[in-house]
This record gives sequence, C-alpha cells and structure tokens, in this order.
Amino acid sequence: MTQPSRNRTTNTDVLIVGGGPAGSVAGILLAREGIEVTILEKNAPGHRKICGDLLGSRSLHFLDGLQIDWTTKQAEGLPIEGIQVYDEKGLKSVAYLEKRPGKEPVGITLRRDRLDRFLQEKAESSGCRLLYGVKFREFVGREEAALMCRASADGVDHLFRAKLVLGADGVQSSTARAAGLFERRPEVMLLAVRGYYRNVQGLRNTIELYPLLNLQPGYAWVIPLNRDVANIGLGVRADVCSRDRVRLQQELVRFVSEHPDLARRMEEARREGPMQGWPLTAYGSVQRLSGSHVLFLGDAGGFIDPLSGEGIFGAMQSAWIAVDVVREALHRGTFTAGFLATYDQRCRRFFKGDFGSAARVTSFLAHPTLGKPLAMWALKQVEKNCVLDQDYARMIAGFFTGMYPRKRFLQPKWLARTIFG
Repeated sequence: MTQPSRNRTTNTDVLIVGGGPAGSVAGILLAREGIEVTILEKNAPGHRKICGDLLGSRSLHFLDGLQIDWTTKQAEGLPIEGIQVYDEKGLKSVAYLEKRPGKEPVGITLRRDRLDRFLQEKAESSGCRLLYGVKFREFVGREEAALMCRASADGVDHLFRAKLVLGADGVQSSTARAAGLFERRPEVMLLAVRGYYRNVQGLRNTIELYPLLNLQPGYAWVIPLNRDVANIGLGVRADVCSRDRVRLQQELVRFVSEHPDLARRMEEARREGPMQGWPLTAYGSVQRLSGSHVLFLGDAGGFIDPLSGEGIFGAMQSAWIAVDVVREALHRGTFTAGFLATYDQRCRRFFKGDFGSAARVTSFLAHPTLGKPLAMWALKQVEKNCVLDQDYARMIAGFFTGMYPRKRFLQPKWLARTIFG
C-alpha cells in the first residue's frame, strides 16, 4: 500500500480527494493518458459507505464501456429483472424491464464496498498513486501555478502540490469548504436511512418500491442482495422532513413493523449492524461545480438523481466530463475559475434533461398545499394503469430507473395516458 511522503512535498498533476466511484473513475481515465494522479482516500480499504447497493442500467453500461473487465465483477452481483410496486396494503403491480439480447442486465445489486474496492484497484493498476487513511485538510496557498494542499494521516501532516484538485469527497466536501465554495440548497436535498436485514422472506430478483403517500416525494425500498439479505430503507426530500418534523429512523421502524405485507415477511428477520442515515445532494442542490484550480465531482457536485436517489451513475458521468476539462486545462496551462467554468456548463448541458425533469417532478410533489393531494391522485392513477397495461408499467419503471428519458413522461401524450388510461 502506497504511503504519503513525510517531511517533503509530493508533486502531482492532479490531486483527487475521495476514492469513491467519481474519484476512482477520474483517476483511471487520467492515468491512462500519462497524467500524474494522486488519490487521497480518508478511509481504509474495504470501508462500507452508506448506499442503496443498486447499480442501474446506466451505471452498468458506463462501467462496461470503461474497459476494466467489469463483467467479471458484475457476475458477483444479483441480477435485477424488474420492479414490484406496493401500496399501503400490499403488492399492486410488477414491471419486468426488457433486457436486450446480448446486453448487460437492467440492474444488479452489489455491496458498495466491493464496487469501491474494485474501482480503486483499477485506478492503482492504471498508474494512480492511491493513499489510504489520508484526510484532506485545507489549501495553504499557491505556488508555481499550483495549489498547495495540506492533508494528514496518523496525526502527521503531508503537503501536496497540484495543478488541479478534484473534490470527489462527498456531500460535506472538505475541498468545497476549503475553497470557499460550499453552497447548498438544503430544501432540494434528500434524506435517507437504511438497514441490512437477514431472513427476509419472499425476496426475488426485483426491487420493491413502497410510495409513502404521507411523505411525498418519498418512498421506501427493499433491495435484495441475495435470496436472504435485503437493504431496506426509505428516502424523503429534506424540506418535507423538516416541514412535517419527520425522524427517518423512527419512520423506517414504524413502516417495517406496520406494513401488512412486509411485516409478515419479516417476522423472523433480524437487522445486521446499525440503522444508518445520510443526506443526499440531489441535482440542483449544489450551486458551484468549480473554482480556480478545483472541480467538484459526484456527491460533492450534487449529481444524485432527484427521483430515484441513485448517485453512482451521476458520479461516474461527472468524472468523465471532468476528465475532458482537466485534459484541456493541462494542455493550455490554464486553471482559472473562468476557464474551469466550462465544466459547470457541460455538466448542466448533459444532466438538465433527465435530472432536471426529475427535479421538477419532485418539487411539484413537495408543494406544501397542492403536493400531497395531487401526489396521492397521481400515484393512484399510475398504479391503476400499471395493473391494466404491462407496457405502461414497464415504461414507468424505466422512467424511475432512468432507463428511459424522464422528459418523455412530461410530454402531452404520456400525461394524457396517465390521466385517462
């Protein structure tokens, strides 16, 4: 395992803070081009980040295109074939998503620590210097058209000189705070909580979704990791939690024990490990994606799907966009805030159609007076149509997972189909 240098400054073209999917993918792509990359990961190898453990079709397609022998790792996951939707009483509809012949499955479940470790190993084998247990602390100045950064490990400070710093360090982003660019719109963030449960009965190769009529936009989930263990949790928009004074851990305990179908299936289930909660920077909640010498990727940049809460695809795609900008900046020797704002523009151009449509839907459902009655009516209409029309059910499942463009659902044809059946 590589260790940081003591008593001297480490020089690197690009310093990446955070070794999750965004940081590792950026490192892989940059190192392949001969760019010197150092990744700081504050946790030890194998750290289990709180996550839903689900990789959708967009993420699988992206990973397959990275040329990192992903299919070998993918085989360790549980293939997901569709989505089961429940109401407050029981199962309402099942939508099996169509897998194209010869293509990757529509989704898999894979523990997040295994995904992260796989990508970290690929980053190292691509040529990245990856330092575990090293925490970024602050920027300490500029020197020779580069940023001087202080980090620490085991109580010892280490200095790094980098032309560019990529902050891929999560929702609370230390790099954004250090750059004075930590700006959030808390009202459009998401809050989530999850636990792992063993001996859950009736698990299949499907995701289970339970729309929470009293907490819209919000839903509970049961995501199977195998035939016995499931990731069970719920997610709600932060402004709704604040307005209705919702405590998510208590809400999850209540939901698991009171939903008639799920409670019956969990009579012999036991939770493994603690129930954990975390905030999610949904698309639109982060105001600045770049500054002088710095770019923010993944959760630090707010690339989480506002509708499903999935963050892996947005993290990796933001890394891909960042790499193009980094390449251009290094070639020109230009690292100004004005030039790097190209990254903001390209990200918004890519994400605004899909994530932007999802954000508009969730904002509408969160309206303090109109949201709840309209949400209840819309969900009932969608449920009814899904029961009567399997093609409609597949499309709704595809909209939710991002398999199909969300803006299509907002077109008059689809709105009419939802309203009139």
